[in-house]
Amino acid sequence: MNKRFCTIFTGLALLLAAGCAAMGVVMAEEKGKTGFDLSLHHIGISVADLDESIAWYREMLGFEEIMRMDQGATIKEMKIGHIRRGNCYIELFEVAGSKPLPEYRRDPNADLAVQGLKHFGLQVNSVKAAIAELKAKGVEVAMEPIDTPGVAFVFIRDNSGNAFELIEFKDRKAGSASQ
Repeated sequence: MNKRFCTIFTGLALLLAAGCAAMGVVMAEEKGKTGFDLSLHHIGISVADLDESIAWYREMLGFEEIMRMDQGATIKEMKIGHIRRGNCYIELFEVAGSKPLPEYRRDPNADLAVQGLKHFGLQVNSVKAAIAELKAKGVEVAMEPIDTPGVAFVFIRDNSGNAFELIEFKDRKAGSASQ
């Protein structure tokens, strides 16, 4: 009976160990997963003049204004404008007494050495065509186009000096699921 008990106990211990190992694999597979869906909704940008910035994004990039608010109950008095092109939303803030973008943040490469949010990217079909059109409209280029076998990109500035990227994925599968 004692030998039989040891055999049963050993079998149960092995079964328990295998179960724990399997649970560990499942837990490892689920690590980093969440129980909710997530997608990017908008980018927030502080600007010098809300009206001028809404006009700039409309004229240069084809965004449309979808909402405007005055917010006086927060830290500072501010005007907020929401603009959209397709499924890309931008929230523009004009905050009373805001400071202009510091000079050291105007160069996208140099700005990488300062911690914090650096830029956002907008995907285009052709960087070459987009930048030609935007240069003709007078857009300021923050970093000249770079063309690699997989991507082409360029950094431009909005009317408040905020740099952002236009990027072209040459292998359409690498860009996004929406292509």
